[in-house]
Amino acid sequence: MRTGKWQKMMSIAVAGLMAVGLAACGGSGSSSTAQTTPVADSGASAGESASADTGTAAASGEKVITAAFSTAWDTMMPLNTTSNYTRMICDQIYDRLTQSKADGTIEGRLAESWSTNEDSTKVTFQLHQNAVWSDGEPLTAEDVVFSYQMYSDPEVEAKSRYHLEYIAGVDDSGAELSEDSIEVEADDAYTVTFTLKTPMFVDTFLQDIDTVYIIPKHIFEGKTAAEINAPDLWANPVGSGPFIYDSEINGERMEFVKNPNYFLGEPKIDRLVLRVTDSASMLAGLINGDLDMIGYDSILIDDWDLANEQENLVTKSVPTTSYSTLIFNTAKPYMTQNVRQALSMAINRQVLVDALLQGQGEAIVTPISSISPYYNEDVEVWYDPELAKTMLEEEGFPFDQMLVFYISSGNSVTERAAALIVQDLQKVGVKVQIEQVDFATLMSNMLDGKHDLGIIGSGGTLDPSESREMIHPDSSVNFCQLTDTELTDIIDEGNSKLTFEERKPYFDEYQVKIKERSPMAYLYTKNILTAYNKRVSGVEVENFNSLNWSSWNWDIE
Repeated sequence: MRTGKWQKMMSIAVAGLMAVGLAACGGSGSSSTAQTTPVADSGASAGESASADTGTAAASGEKVITAAFSTAWDTMMPLNTTSNYTRMICDQIYDRLTQSKADGTIEGRLAESWSTNEDSTKVTFQLHQNAVWSDGEPLTAEDVVFSYQMYSDPEVEAKSRYHLEYIAGVDDSGAELSEDSIEVEADDAYTVTFTLKTPMFVDTFLQDIDTVYIIPKHIFEGKTAAEINAPDLWANPVGSGPFIYDSEINGERMEFVKNPNYFLGEPKIDRLVLRVTDSASMLAGLINGDLDMIGYDSILIDDWDLANEQENLVTKSVPTTSYSTLIFNTAKPYMTQNVRQALSMAINRQVLVDALLQGQGEAIVTPISSISPYYNEDVEVWYDPELAKTMLEEEGFPFDQMLVFYISSGNSVTERAAALIVQDLQKVGVKVQIEQVDFATLMSNMLDGKHDLGIIGSGGTLDPSESREMIHPDSSVNFCQLTDTELTDIIDEGNSKLTFEERKPYFDEYQVKIKERSPMAYLYTKNILTAYNKRVSGVEVENFNSLNWSSWNWDIE
């Protein structure tokens, strides 16, 4: 869908919708928690107006829920983000074909049902026929086709393009091989068929497109790529989601009103307010009633005991696949495999879990944690600083080299984790300089290879192939600068098998191999420590890390 294509007029005037499905720095979409989605937390307080929210709601009789985020959205263009905070916002405005639950199951969203052909190379979706855009236009299969063409157009800015990687007609970055080559076709007004590159386990594909949103064709058709990339067309979005964009104070708050025509059911609340709130202020806001729930974050671990004492709150510690990982720049000549193993081996992960998370997490050495059915219990977490130092010496590591360590600013847990990691590396003679930058700069600098080390978070998923995007050479989030496909070849072999029993040996091998190659040092998963007011009902907070609010089911007394 190159620039010329945007200017063509289509013969069928129908509209379509596509959905996005998250993770957390992944991340991890899907059957789990969100796709491999790099995320970072930073806080900006927007505190004073909360009481006004409550007072206005009481006066008007509106049902209002105010949810807290620690980090503001980075764009209103849903295809051009890797931020799970932004995706949670987009998910209120737009739809996606399916969405995942914390237990690994997948449920329909815009798709009422789906099926695969005999050799699992085609997936056909039947769409809800009563879905409409917020301007009243019908949403049809043509919208879905148009959306995937938009995502795959290399002239359009789309950081989320890599989620299209399994679809025929695109390269491994998700970019179309030629104009409109992506093989997504409308069979009729409410049926869409996706052709896959190879036979594969269908849940892996569904989880990968779990963060692809459907865009209204009738709004964007005929626009140039430059117009698509500019913010103007996205400023007052037309969507098909449960809520309709109402207003915002950039970087502080965004408000939505319910979509009375939402095809999965009219939301029970009238207004949804998302407020950017410093993590240190979240519990206070929940206690005094200025906030009703935490939308996509955790209460600070130091506040957890106090949160559990509050009679007006429901508190939950939810194990997740969300993980933090220490990136190694494999392109640096001194960052050999043995050096990377040694650096990983020097880190005391259990201290990180105990000191940073007070035990509310799990030390890991691969992206697949113990809550996954694909977990290989024979791949043990290592910690051996004496052996690490010996390995560095034998490898001829330049101990006078100062390693540049990028971290995202504004996240106290990341800052403390980085400090502990630096201490561990100093114990084996490695010099490290921490550079704190905003998240966008961190990602840009690491993609440009300016780092030696860097911390990234991902939502992870229960699907074992979730980490593919971060280790494939052509991926837009290949922060490790890997240039070979040894690791992703194993994933692809596993994905070509159509049953769990056939897939498990390949992902057992993958966990062994990724520990051996050590393109990054996976550190820990962390539980979500979340809370909401007892007046709120219909929430399933265990699904939040899967970027699944199902907010149309929420209610408040």
